[in-house]
Amino acid sequence: MQVISGDIDFEKYLNLQAYSEIRKPSEFRDKVHEAFAFEGQAMGIPLCWSKVTPQMFALRKGECSVFAGINGHGKSMLTGQIVLWLLRETKVCVASMEMKPEATLRRMIRQASGSAQPSRSFQDKFLDWSDDRLWIYDRLDQVPTENILGLVGYCKEELGIDFIVIDSLMKCGIDDDNYNAQKRFVDQLCQMAKALDVHIILIAHMRKGENEYKRPSKFDVLGSSAITNLIDNLVVIHRNKAKHEKLRTDPDNRELYYEPDCTVAVEKQRHGEWEGVFGLYFHEASQQYIPNPDKGAMPFKLTNE
Repeated sequence: MQVISGDIDFEKYLNLQAYSEIRKPSEFRDKVHEAFAFEGQAMGIPLCWSKVTPQMFALRKGECSVFAGINGHGKSMLTGQIVLWLLRETKVCVASMEMKPEATLRRMIRQASGSAQPSRSFQDKFLDWSDDRLWIYDRLDQVPTENILGLVGYCKEELGIDFIVIDSLMKCGIDDDNYNAQKRFVDQLCQMAKALDVHIILIAHMRKGENEYKRPSKFDVLGSSAITNLIDNLVVIHRNKAKHEKLRTDPDNRELYYEPDCTVAVEKQRHGEWEGVFGLYFHEASQQYIPNPDKGAMPFKLTNE
């Protein structure tokens, strides 16, 4: 793991945003052939749960995704698990302005080890393994949008990073009610994702609803409606709080036990055909979201061992 300092001059990377030129159809020959060759398949890195096949949904370079959820419903934790599995195949930068780097790494190490108390040797092994795969932007609280955009360019041009997580929109120096600024920023992120051929995951919050039991939709994402219009993919994470409240009074209820602890809804996928909902279970010791409550934490192997 390497830290990206807040002292870097990110402004010089802002001009890396490129705009498409007018071109002839034949110039796209190779890409057209590739699109037909992979028809029916999702060209990208799939999520870490086998129940979500690559044909259903995958994280593709050149796209911008929003992962949204109610505050406290596990969107950052679930995204961190996805990042962990991404590290086995590609380089990732996590810009979490809400968590200290050591807290982000602590949670990721628990998820990798499958244990609440991984050994010191495993901690060191993970940190060494992730050193050329994972970068963390060491900056908390509000960060100007120009710095975030410059960070994206820096990650690609200087570090060769293909996947970038920004956690969260509310920490990017834009007021909740400044819809024009939100629209401009998200539009710029989408442009940079395409121009630099990277995948950007932007964490977003939800508007306050009547309660926390009803699963929110794309219409509940906090901020401008242009956010969901501009992005390529929208994933909504929702924790089943009703289940946990019922289990407090009826802990032996097996029917409740098999209700998912959270649902993940792919509500938009511009370059894929599937939209739908799948359920996951929370493994508390590892802080993993798992597909089956009876099988424990998902095994994670540090590649190139």
